[in-house]
Amino acid sequence: MNIRSLRLRLMALALVWVVVSLVGAALILQYLFTINVERSARDNMGAAVARLAASIVPGANPPAIAEPMPDPRYSTPFGGRYWQIEAVDTGAVTHSRSMWDQSIDVPANYEGVFYQTGPDNRQLILLTRQLRVEGAAGPQAFRVTVGEDYEPIHRATQAFVQDAGQLLALLGAAILVAAYLLLRLGLGPVSRVRQAIEAVRHGDTSRLEGKFPSELDSMVDEINGLLQVREVMRDRARARAADLAHGLKTPLAAMHGIADRLRENGNEHDADLLQDLSFEMSERVDYQLRLSVLRPRTGSDNASSSLNTAVLRTVAVLKKTSRGEDLHWVAQLGTDCAVDIHRQDLMELVGVLMENATKWASSRVVVQSRLEEDSAILEICDDGPGIPDDHSSQLGERGHRLDESLPGTGLGLSIAREILALNGGTIAFGRADLGGLMVSLRLPLSRLDRREVG
Repeated sequence: MNIRSLRLRLMALALVWVVVSLVGAALILQYLFTINVERSARDNMGAAVARLAASIVPGANPPAIAEPMPDPRYSTPFGGRYWQIEAVDTGAVTHSRSMWDQSIDVPANYEGVFYQTGPDNRQLILLTRQLRVEGAAGPQAFRVTVGEDYEPIHRATQAFVQDAGQLLALLGAAILVAAYLLLRLGLGPVSRVRQAIEAVRHGDTSRLEGKFPSELDSMVDEINGLLQVREVMRDRARARAADLAHGLKTPLAAMHGIADRLRENGNEHDADLLQDLSFEMSERVDYQLRLSVLRPRTGSDNASSSLNTAVLRTVAVLKKTSRGEDLHWVAQLGTDCAVDIHRQDLMELVGVLMENATKWASSRVVVQSRLEEDSAILEICDDGPGIPDDHSSQLGERGHRLDESLPGTGLGLSIAREILALNGGTIAFGRADLGGLMVSLRLPLSRLDRREVG
């Protein structure tokens, strides 16, 4: 997925937000569960303190209780629940059997909850209270402390966090799936706009068509407006080129007539000069007209045209011309493929190159095609005079001809270069095995054929 994708960015933000939210929720739930469990433990310890206070025997030294605590864990060594009674006046201490031979170090003049390491190095949560008990000798002050192991609270908290974590993970996965579906549905109209734009680029439609959300109406209207302006400007430019061509036809025809009259009057030199000039002007007008209908391309275009079909159709047309009837045509075509170029431009490209071969061939024209990686190679060879190797780079330059023995302006190969420049292709010239010129084209495959080759 493209890192610049809006969908990827929104999914990344959703993922970060869900993770942060669920981690925060887990920490808050752990805190709330812990303080509630500790609150329950404090309530139990408070009840135990009250029971001990009611059971203290006044005047006993060391302090004693009238009856044992009902919970057997107080009587079991390291049983998990502990109590201790300290006479404030004498410092005498009595503790539960669960304390074994240890005692609780209670901070002086402290009341409330505190934590301490107790018997067998166990972490304890403790509650201490200052009490005064009336006896025969008067009131006596005691410090009563009750505690229990913190490990059960810790284990309960861990179990709760584990269960809550699994639940929150499932919840997070469900939220992410819902967010993904929401993004697909929410960004669906954007994909439809992209598809509509691609349809315009491929020439299927001239404007964005379809139902779009009201939030995108202004953007769609702007794009359609730009498309309409572009179409109007393109049509206007083509119309002006056509008007110019038609406007020049009459003066050019008149020049031909003048040349004929000059020749009839015996002025062969001026007649030939005038006729050559009018012919060159006609060729250049035709060249500009042919360029005006070429289609500008972008990297998002995805044209698809059959290379073999274009070659076979062109051969069929040229064989019917007076020059083509005298030639032997050989088409050695490989597996048919679709190249990334508009059909009309491909026909124009193949046509001008094969016309050039027809013009210079002595008796034979050979056309070959094959695939190389993600490109199609087309080679057009003739058995004509060919060109010197050091002149191959000059072929296709606008208006440049290496041989003046045949009529023409050399603009056909220039048109081929223009078409290839618009469509990402290349052209090369060399000497054919037949002795004449070999023109080698490299054209990019369409996206579908490119995937199949890969």
